[in-house]
Amino acid sequence: MRWLAVLVLACALQSSVLAAPQVEIKAQTQLSLGSVRLRGDGTVEVKGQLIDKLTSEGLGNQFVTVKVGSQVRQTYTDEDGRFRATLAGEAGQQPVALEFKGTTLLDRAEPVSIMTDPSRAQVSLTIRAEVSAAGASLVVTSTIDDQPVPLPVGLSIGSPGDSEMRNLQVIETGAPFLLTRAAAGGAGSRRVRATFVGDETRQPASADATIELSTTTTTTMKVAAAQLAYEDSIVATGRVVDQDGKPIARAAVSLSAGDRRLSQGATGADGTYRFEVEAEILGKGQFGIYVASDPGTSYIRPSKSAPSIIQIAAPQPVPVSYTIAAFLATALAAGGFFLARSKPWLRFRKAAPPADVPENEREAEGVEGGLVVAKPGLVSTLRRPQDDGFSGVVRDTVRARPVADAIIRLVLGVERRELRTGADGSFVIEGLPLGEWRAEVTAPGHVTEQFAVTIPHRGELRGVRVDLVPVRERVFQLYRRAAEPLLPEPRLWGIWSPRQIVDHVRSRHPRPALAELTDFVEEVYFSARVAPETVLPGASERVDRAIHERTRVAS
Repeated sequence: MRWLAVLVLACALQSSVLAAPQVEIKAQTQLSLGSVRLRGDGTVEVKGQLIDKLTSEGLGNQFVTVKVGSQVRQTYTDEDGRFRATLAGEAGQQPVALEFKGTTLLDRAEPVSIMTDPSRAQVSLTIRAEVSAAGASLVVTSTIDDQPVPLPVGLSIGSPGDSEMRNLQVIETGAPFLLTRAAAGGAGSRRVRATFVGDETRQPASADATIELSTTTTTTMKVAAAQLAYEDSIVATGRVVDQDGKPIARAAVSLSAGDRRLSQGATGADGTYRFEVEAEILGKGQFGIYVASDPGTSYIRPSKSAPSIIQIAAPQPVPVSYTIAAFLATALAAGGFFLARSKPWLRFRKAAPPADVPENEREAEGVEGGLVVAKPGLVSTLRRPQDDGFSGVVRDTVRARPVADAIIRLVLGVERRELRTGADGSFVIEGLPLGEWRAEVTAPGHVTEQFAVTIPHRGELRGVRVDLVPVRERVFQLYRRAAEPLLPEPRLWGIWSPRQIVDHVRSRHPRPALAELTDFVEEVYFSARVAPETVLPGASERVDRAIHERTRVAS
């Protein structure tokens, strides 16, 4: 019995050590009090809302505890997160409190507690905003029993995800107030709140609104020299600033001559950039060059610099004696170190299998999946096929990373083999019967690949690489057919990021089918959730509808 107790204790300790830590991430919640009103039947009606603190969306079917004085009641929220509770009460100052204790998926909300008199009039505030070049014109409206009443309200501002907001000033309701970008802290999305603190006859109230302040940019350019020799370099420097003179950091900039792009880069933290391009790229003649900038955000607009004219002289001939001397010097140097540098004997060495090629040495292969077989050695090609194994690695074709737990199925008649890849994406299958096997490789979030495996072989199926295309990349490939015609130039598809492309399509106010397709692509491509392969048929149908819609309108 003593040995049995020791064994049980050891197993318990081992399981506690090996158990993986459990991490729970809960959504943060926020309670807001709408109104507290004394009704004629001697009851107090309390209204409010429970929202997700990050997205501001209502949280439905949740228990909220409402307390008025000594009376307590629990009530359910509706689909929009709004709730309403009726408790026994009377006129006079008394505490009103709201509490949400949280659930397994929702975090506890910060309790709300105020002192108020339910018999005071209920105030309703609304914010109307009109964005202009100078900023945003705000008009706060206050009503009591649906009748407008002028009141002093305090304005505060912050980012959509901020828990605390910065006070601006006190304004009178009904009068327009100009919110400049400087007062708001720059361009971007901002949350504005209007608050009435209440008085002896009226209850406190507040209202929120989200606005987006946009700004234009100015791109300047200066060339180091307007007259250049053929062998010189074109040097262009400049800066990108917004409408208020603030530098735009990390904006994409490109140097172009007409429709020809010469170079591209990004601005520094101070909004400056510098290009240096060989003049011989353009050749002899007179050219107009300019710099275009794109900050890559919806609220900061791109711009171009004023063009500058440069003159490039004709190339100067090199004396024949210089050419012969340089050629002889090069030939002597190459002859002295040719064998040591080139190592021609390495040409006969067998190339590394595709599965062993490091990620940083792989060439850009686009987003096409499939089987990449190994190249058998010279000696192997002279022998009869005799290898009955299949091994290699499964990788993500976009990021060149191994895909763990990918399922590999091989079928030959009634014969079936199945296994999963390891943490490094590798797999090995030995002793396969002769014949042409049908192979299928699947993994969550990736497009299934199918191909044939012929056994026996000469070594080409050892160290293979199976490339799987992510579903989100395939969806974005399909999206190109519908979205590319809306770009300023088709070649921008390979230059702009997916985020820039989606934002640009939205800015063009697309028709219903393309708008629905763009929302679908937004969810599949940018969401943290892994998209299943089953979304591809629906994506193709949405693309066809968007193209048909555009064709019908054009005709």
